[in-house]
Amino acid sequence: MIKLPRLFRPKRRDAATAAPFFDPAFYAAAYPDVAAGGGDPLRHYLDHGWLEGRDPSAVFATLYYIDRHLADRPPVNPLLHYAGLSAAERLRVPTQPGPDFLALQAAVVEPYFDAPYYARLAGLEGGEDPLAHYLTKGWRRGLDPSEAFSGDAYLQRHAHMRRLGVSPLYHFAATRRLQASEAAAPPVRRAKPQAASLPADPAEASDAQIYETVAAAFDREHYLDTNADIRRSGVDPVRHFLDFGAREDRDPSPDFSVRFYRSHYRREIGAGLNPFFHYLAVGKARGFRPTPFGLGNWPAQVAPSPAEWAQAQGAADIAAARAVLIMPVYKGYDDTLRAIHSVLSAPQATPFALLVIDDCSPDPRLSAALADLAGRGLFAHLVNDANLGFVRTCNRGLERAAGKDVVLLNADIVVYGDWLDRMLWHLDADPRVATVTPFTNNATICSYPRPNVDNQARLEITPAEIDAFTRACNARTSSPVPTGVGFCMAMRREAIAAVGLLDAETFGRGYGEENDFCMRALKAGFTNLLAHDVFVFHSGSVSFGALLATKGADIFRTILTKHPDYQRRVHNHIEVDPARFARRRLDLYRFAKRARASAERGLAVIVTHDFGGGVETHIESLSLRLAEAGLGVVYLRTDEPGGFKLGLPGSGGIDFPVSILDPLSLDRDADLLAELIGWLGPAMVHVHSLAGLDAPATRAAMRLIEEAGTGYDVTLHDYAAVCHRNNLVRPDNVYCGLAEPAACRDCIRLDRDADGILLPDPAERRRLWAGFLDRARTVFAPSADLAARIGPALHLDRIVLRPHEETPAGIALKARQRREGPLRVAVIGSIGAHKGYDVVHNLALDARLRQLPIVFTIVGHSAEPRAMEAAGVRETGLYGNDATALAEIARLDPDLALLPSIWPETYCYTLSLALAAGVPPVVFDLGAQAERLRESGEGHRLDPALADDPQRLNAALLALPIDALWAARRPFRPAAYPRILEDYYGLSEPVPSARSSTPSTLRMAGTVPG
Repeated sequence: MIKLPRLFRPKRRDAATAAPFFDPAFYAAAYPDVAAGGGDPLRHYLDHGWLEGRDPSAVFATLYYIDRHLADRPPVNPLLHYAGLSAAERLRVPTQPGPDFLALQAAVVEPYFDAPYYARLAGLEGGEDPLAHYLTKGWRRGLDPSEAFSGDAYLQRHAHMRRLGVSPLYHFAATRRLQASEAAAPPVRRAKPQAASLPADPAEASDAQIYETVAAAFDREHYLDTNADIRRSGVDPVRHFLDFGAREDRDPSPDFSVRFYRSHYRREIGAGLNPFFHYLAVGKARGFRPTPFGLGNWPAQVAPSPAEWAQAQGAADIAAARAVLIMPVYKGYDDTLRAIHSVLSAPQATPFALLVIDDCSPDPRLSAALADLAGRGLFAHLVNDANLGFVRTCNRGLERAAGKDVVLLNADIVVYGDWLDRMLWHLDADPRVATVTPFTNNATICSYPRPNVDNQARLEITPAEIDAFTRACNARTSSPVPTGVGFCMAMRREAIAAVGLLDAETFGRGYGEENDFCMRALKAGFTNLLAHDVFVFHSGSVSFGALLATKGADIFRTILTKHPDYQRRVHNHIEVDPARFARRRLDLYRFAKRARASAERGLAVIVTHDFGGGVETHIESLSLRLAEAGLGVVYLRTDEPGGFKLGLPGSGGIDFPVSILDPLSLDRDADLLAELIGWLGPAMVHVHSLAGLDAPATRAAMRLIEEAGTGYDVTLHDYAAVCHRNNLVRPDNVYCGLAEPAACRDCIRLDRDADGILLPDPAERRRLWAGFLDRARTVFAPSADLAARIGPALHLDRIVLRPHEETPAGIALKARQRREGPLRVAVIGSIGAHKGYDVVHNLALDARLRQLPIVFTIVGHSAEPRAMEAAGVRETGLYGNDATALAEIARLDPDLALLPSIWPETYCYTLSLALAAGVPPVVFDLGAQAERLRESGEGHRLDPALADDPQRLNAALLALPIDALWAARRPFRPAAYPRILEDYYGLSEPVPSARSSTPSTLRMAGTVPG
């Protein structure tokens, strides 16, 4: 057996170690997504590639090497392991699959393989082994290994694995094991950069310094979980975040909001610096806030003033009480007195006694205060002659409260409202319940907002508001827990009688005793609950911090000695996380309350996709205008293939880290989505796109929108209502001309990216959308061409024309004549198939082969930049805003702007950029792009048939009357609706106030002329 090195995270020296055995050219060619990311291929492999099963060279198979040589061991990077062997060992160790690989794969996938299902699916006869059949040939035929696993879907999400020549199930099982182990690896896997290694001015940091600093604090799994497109692409998430994600407001961890930090510290960050890097390099030391949660941690507790004590109500006598609250006290003057005061100042319907036991406190001031307050009759008071420790002190209280239900309280809690009534409701609702624990900020599996975390960072609301919110949204709901947590734990008297007091002999000074009690209760037939509708603040470990730091491992061993199943039960509970739904509801309720509180006159819910482009440009502009009219804006973005995720506009005034909110399934979470819309209470709902949803989710989304009770408007931005590809471009990149449903069925059958099972029949698609649009309050179209095309197909005759607002400021036009040299053509935007990728590529290739006097530059980027570069096209790269694009166009000073879209655009923002830049645009005579030029008399319209003939098209471009086109230009003037609500939406009444008790719907002014 090969000796296994220690578990580690790749560091700089690892790159030097692995380099002789790594083929960067192979890696970049085999994995285009890595090449497109622009990072170092070797670094990608060391950081992520091996965990994704990628091969570092043509002669080294990552997954085979791991399963052949490193099975049943902690995971290490296989190439580094191989590099660490002696030369003689390397000669004896196979690195490529051999005859044993089939057996290795079978052992890995067997737990996930459904042999009877597969045998029926494959029609196997004659005793052929189903698993062997699947691994050798079945997966290549598209056969699935179980009803729960789709090989095709997996291949689409993990395109990089196609070249490995292994089944999707094997790749899934092998990498799942690796990545699960990686996630559980000890903290040494990330080396924290030394602050001294960074320059005093973060703007002077090198790319390598920025990368290392960000990577050390970057939450990779969070980034991939919240950005499914990045997970599917396989690119290095840190590299993506640095290159693109920060500009797109994608958060690098749940604890950092890019949008919030940039908006609050824009002047300090300066231009071009990554906000997260700025925070790590200088902002954190200066006390800058990483999120809108507030500055720093929750404030420390302060002892109540005499005036506050005067307002406190004394607790009942133990004999008259329904329940007894037991609070052992040792130290912590401010925390203890604040805890007692909160109990006595929160009125309850339930008569309760408070028993405070002074466990021989070393703080005479605290002991004196307790004696004084008890002397006023506020609570029952006991003093231990000697320090008994927490467990024996609790037992003394349990004996004193004989015959009563009790609540154990730490001396560092704060309670709110009718907390006790709610806790006891759960105890009374089921006689099998032994213990009830509330949510808190710091109590492992009972913690909120994140479980198993000490949540000391302040939220945007107070702990009292958290309690009120969870009472409102999670009323009388609970979930089972393997153990309660003793900071605040209600205990049923019958359970105490059945299993006995806390185990003082075993747990001595304290900590672990409640876990033991709960385990004993479980084995006696009781259950333990987490109450979802109560939140109690917990400072945490005021009395036991030192004990945990020194004896934590011993305490855990003691629990396992009594309950060997304890660890497994807790592990399973954390994996299942039954309280996740309740925390999720509370997150969403918080968000809704924050959104409504931030909106002066109500909320507008905008339903859209998450693909960027012109739709994103439009809704961001529209959101800004709505904000000017007093409306807050919330986005419901489609989340492929069947859900929504919440978003906020970049210019919005709602400070909330929406990245912490999980997507909501239109299937599983339909009721919760409906509740969320009710909590938001929108004044209007505006649908811009449902692209990205499959057919069942689309139907569910339409039902949700229709049943919201507000009415809804729809803007048509594409052809999703009549085309499964949204743009009328077939899989072979040919415009279909808005074909009839019969032709659409053929298109779907030929489309490898389409899941025919989850797509409606084309005729049914049109019926579905026709009904949805017919029931809309208003259907807007940004161009008459779009309305004229889609209206007849859907039998819809009430589409309202609403061109988009325009914000770019046009340049002052100057006369210019055709210059000497080649014709310079600018192609603006993100050039994919439907935007004319093939057109530009073929034009450039033809010009290169025939040495034509014409050059093409993309102001933006294309779908395949390397192929474009090979054809002779230069790309300037992604531009962040209109001003950047206009500056780049001015620098290029082109003769014309070619907008080669092969589909009828619905508006075309890139045309506006060309017009604003004062460059004559050339388009195919299709859609809104041609309609706008026809109306303005500018530019030139080409025969669409030329799109398929690059030689004729080049000839047409070279024959254009450039001087005449420049002479025909007109000044570009931004267009806007002076009153967005009245002039765009046609509203006859003002928007209601967000603070009205019931949200009103907006009323349309009637027929709006097109």
